[in-house]
Amino acid sequence: MVRMAVMRHLYRFLIAMTVLPSGSYSQDTIILKKYFGNLKKVDISVNGKICSFLFDTGGGETFISPEVANFLNRPVYGNATGFRMTGEMIHYRKCDSVLLKINSTGFFHPSIGVWDISGLLPKELPKIDGVLSLKSFSDMILTLDLANDRLILETPASYKRKIKSMALVTSRFANGQDGNELIVFLGLFKQRHLYWFLFDSGNLDKLLLSYTTASEWAIQSDTITERMEHGRINLRIGRKNFEVEAASQSLIYDGALNYSIISRAIFLINFPKRQIWMH
Repeated sequence: MVRMAVMRHLYRFLIAMTVLPSGSYSQDTIILKKYFGNLKKVDISVNGKICSFLFDTGGGETFISPEVANFLNRPVYGNATGFRMTGEMIHYRKCDSVLLKINSTGFFHPSIGVWDISGLLPKELPKIDGVLSLKSFSDMILTLDLANDRLILETPASYKRKIKSMALVTSRFANGQDGNELIVFLGLFKQRHLYWFLFDSGNLDKLLLSYTTASEWAIQSDTITERMEHGRINLRIGRKNFEVEAASQSLIYDGALNYSIISRAIFLINFPKRQIWMH
């Protein structure tokens, strides 16, 4: 009787597992490893091969290198154009149906960018096989804890618990030129206006302001100049005040947050609801 009861319990458990929605996932922690300076990388399994991907919250697209696409034997096709915050154009191609696996969690990409990032990196740095962007988490709830080098995939239950002690911050989510990207901005209220700053962990520079933003914030007297250093300025995001080193240069956005700021807070991003919480 005991054996039969155990078998019935196991059977019910297996049945329950088979009817979970295909998009469901369990809470999981992704460890970020040091790559260079404050740049972080993630070990990702691509069809059983362990690859190193840069993690960058400011990138609108997730990329694999041409070598990885060749390893997968996937056709590479088409043409797409992205923009760096300085306005520099990035041209890349695409391939379809790529599954990236981190720990026990799979990230299926119906379409993924194919681009060789090595051209932007010093030649002496270790090889990088791709870039993991926030787009890969577009149907998930993600905690970003850079100070502790980790990302946490949240469940609806853990999300509800965490936001009780967090502040909702003004944000918006953009989809890029062709509607295929995912770019996150935080709204900073200053001079009675909202200024939109790129949420960019890959920015190892200072807090960056466009010339127009720096002028309107009364930090510099004109809007046509070379890069200028502004020393330390005060900034408020959510409930937190930051004193940060700032500079202004030619940007296509109002400004760009950097690793220094993002690593001093914990951010919880609910992608389906398009909300960002901060602690």
